[in-house]
Amino acid sequence: MKNVSIFLFVFGLCMIGDVYGKKSMITVKNEFSPESRKVLKVHCKSKNDDIGVKYLEIGEIMSFSFKTNFWGTTEFWCDIYKGPDYKRFRGFTAYQAKGLFVKDGSSYNWLARDDGIYFHKNLLP
Repeated sequence: MKNVSIFLFVFGLCMIGDVYGKKSMITVKNEFSPESRKVLKVHCKSKNDDIGVKYLEIGEIMSFSFKTNFWGTTEFWCDIYKGPDYKRFRGFTAYQAKGLFVKDGSSYNWLARDDGIYFHKNLLP
């Protein structure tokens, strides 16, 4: 009986991690000037999820949603490269949970421009 109780307790904690919290979203947008004609190569991932490589034309947006895990250890980072040779590189932490029992539900918006990378955050409806 004791083993069953331990199993149910651990199983319950694992299930809470899958259903806990609100969905959050990360967006990356190519806002290079039209004169530059630069394509943005974006690769975002976490410890457990690899979103894959995306190529964004000027004005295009990539986005994905996720839930912060129960333990508050969710973190996503993105690498971006400026075309056409993709040798100009910048990596950044796109999202990092702020501790235990985090329920977020925000949109983390990253804008790649000719003069740098900009960030703003808004709550999702």
